[in-house]
Amino acid sequence: MPKIADTITQPQPTDRRLECERALEEDFQVFTSLAEGAGWSWQEIALALMELTEDYVMAMRLSTKIAENASVAPGNKTLH
Repeated sequence: MPKIADTITQPQPTDRRLECERALEEDFQVFTSLAEGAGWSWQEIALALMELTEDYVMAMRLSTKIAENASVAPGNKTLH
């Protein structure tokens, strides 16, 4: 599978969401074509991708929350 493009190195990109979408688009098309070729319907693919996206969002939110709590925890000992 092709490598996803890196972010554009502008100091303040005008719209990072659109940049990210463009960077993922080609690989997304390849990925969905492979799934269709394996016999999955577009509806099944779309639902699976939505579920996976929800799982990803929940995991990232939890990870962020854990990191935030760890950085403000009383008695937090740093190693530096």
